[in-house]
Amino acid sequence: MKKLLLILILAITTVSCNIINDCDIWGAKPQLNDTKLSTGIVDSYYEDSLNAEIDNNPNDNGYYYYFTVHHLPAGMDYEVYRRELVLFGTPSQPGRYSIEVELYVEPEFWDESYEGDGLCTDTTSKYYSLEIKS
Repeated sequence: MKKLLLILILAITTVSCNIINDCDIWGAKPQLNDTKLSTGIVDSYYEDSLNAEIDNNPNDNGYYYYFTVHHLPAGMDYEVYRRELVLFGTPSQPGRYSIEVELYVEPEFWDESYEGDGLCTDTTSKYYSLEIKS
């Protein structure tokens, strides 16, 4: 019985590559880092950044990263440099802001013969706290 089970496991892992890439096993997905944003001051230039990666995938640079940012303080904006999101500007109002960052990724190179991109999901989002003092 043990031999039969061993043969079955061996057959499944050698015949099907999909089991190796299965989300239940590897869980590859986009991830935003756990950055604590620095405190800003009203009417003073502010700049900070955060990064994204593909969790459980060594080829982080094999994807395009698309960011959307919501609820930035007035006077601030953002730019994207590959996997880095830079928040910058001159905030005009004090307060504590809950900034939502949404991330969508897609593979740079798509091989139509390959089923899927190896990701469990291609999106994620996270909230960051930004304090602007007067």
